[in-house]
Amino acid sequence: MEVEDAARASSKHSLVLADDHPLTSAGLAGILESRDTMEVVATAANGIEAIASIKTLQPDCAVLDLVMPGANGLEVVAESRRWSPDTRYAIVTGTREASMFQALVTAGVSGLFLKTTSPVDLLLGIERVCNGETVFVPEVTAFMEAEEETNELTSREMQVLQSLAKGRSNREIAEVLGVSPKTVDSHRSNIMRKFGVHSIATLLVEAMRQGLIGLENQP
Repeated sequence: MEVEDAARASSKHSLVLADDHPLTSAGLAGILESRDTMEVVATAANGIEAIASIKTLQPDCAVLDLVMPGANGLEVVAESRRWSPDTRYAIVTGTREASMFQALVTAGVSGLFLKTTSPVDLLLGIERVCNGETVFVPEVTAFMEAEEETNELTSREMQVLQSLAKGRSNREIAEVLGVSPKTVDSHRSNIMRKFGVHSIATLLVEAMRQGLIGLENQP
């Protein structure tokens, strides 16, 4: 019996929890340890403590709040991956900012959950993250998809982009499209915002990479 218990304990996933609210942290620890597949090996009250615990303990998974003193969840992930590359990361947050979710995904976070996520869904989701899966709750996925839709170029913006690729000035584009140069400038600003760039050269490189323009568009 003792051998079986030891084998079962050794198979548990180790977790570090980080949340600056003690009650939230204690509640989350209780939820996760209700499964005999997971063990909370440390809790942290801020981002700096979280980084230190992850560096020292090399846990299988780190479950982090997003907004914490010292370092936020994104900063914890970015720093901790240097010291514990095999640790998987899950964020449990109250934010609903699609841009932040996307930044977390880019940083390598495997699980995104809201603080309104049910305890059962949270428990099973984090267990799946520990097992190597990527889990985003439906609400988070919906936020990110809505953001992607708003970032799609309109037909008019595509016309402006194609004209920019041909090397035309705002005035030349305005004459072709039958609008004012000010309107063209507005379209150009929107296009650059959606691509997240700050120069026409970078915009054209990114547009070509995404297949929106080709060599035939070049002047």
